[in-house]
Amino acid sequence: MKSDLILKTAVLLIGIVVVVGVFVGFRVYDNQLEQIDKLQATIKQKDNQIALLDTSNQGLDEEHQENEFEQITDAVNTFIYSIYDVRDDNREERQKDAELVVTKDMMERFFPETEEETTLSMEYRIKDINIYPSVEKESALVVFEGSTVNLNNGQREDNRITVEAFLQNEGEKWIVNDFKQIHAETLGS
Repeated sequence: MKSDLILKTAVLLIGIVVVVGVFVGFRVYDNQLEQIDKLQATIKQKDNQIALLDTSNQGLDEEHQENEFEQITDAVNTFIYSIYDVRDDNREERQKDAELVVTKDMMERFFPETEEETTLSMEYRIKDINIYPSVEKESALVVFEGSTVNLNNGQREDNRITVEAFLQNEGEKWIVNDFKQIHAETLGS
């Protein structure tokens, strides 16, 4: 009987330990599931924030690119007018504009300080400019129409010129460091 009582007590204690163990185990399991759910919610929130920041960053990148292309277009436009739009009375204005958008070497080449004032016999007037910056932003293709006017007799010849302007970035601005005239054609009257 005594051994029967000890056996029953042992089984009862083992049963209580198992029940308490199962209860504690389920409690720990529930807490772990709750923590997992909280962590998954935090991860989802962070993923949403990352997606929002990526979208915002992409918008800023596109805006930055558009701004750069606009700066390139403005610089090339000013360059073309300062080099090609040659009139009897606009040399100083062209030189001031060119100082803003070309390298020092180009300034010395196209607007030398030793050049004396000369009277022009021909003028070139630009009518229409189309600028196509390269994706790499290292150059821009420029197609423009203009007229060569003989100041002695007023005779005029219309033409279309294609130029490739080579660019470099200097801090916040783009400047032209060289160019190459690719094509010139006379337009019919």
